[in-house]
Amino acid sequence: MTYRDELLMCEACGKTFIYRVEEQRQQAELGFAPELPRQCPECRAQESLGPGLRAGVVKWFREDKHFGFITQRDGSDVFFHHSGIEGDPEQVMQENAPVWYEVITTERGPQAINVHLRE
Repeated sequence: MTYRDELLMCEACGKTFIYRVEEQRQQAELGFAPELPRQCPECRAQESLGPGLRAGVVKWFREDKHFGFITQRDGSDVFFHHSGIEGDPEQVMQENAPVWYEVITTERGPQAINVHLRE
C-alpha cells in the first residue's frame, strides 16, 4: 500500500492538520486499515471516548504479574489485568493478539476490561 501525507480539516475546531505517513503505517502495523481522522491530534487527545468495544493489539502480558498492555488504535497503550479477560486467557495473553476490549476509568487511570480475541 502506498501512503502519503494528507492535509485535512478538523471537524471540531476547524484547524487544518496533516495525517502523516507515520501514523498511517503505525495503524497498518497494528492490523488496522488506515482511516482518515476527523479531528486534529489536539482535539482527539481531549476527546472523551464513550463506552463500547474497541479494537486493539496485545503489546505484552506478564503472566507472573497477571497484567499487560494493549496498544490502542491511536498508538497509545492501556493497562489490562488478568481478571478483565473474557474467554480463553491463553490466546488473549499472547503478544500481538488482536483483541476487542472496553475501557473504564479507575483510580489508577484507564483500564481495559472485557478483553477477548478478535476473530
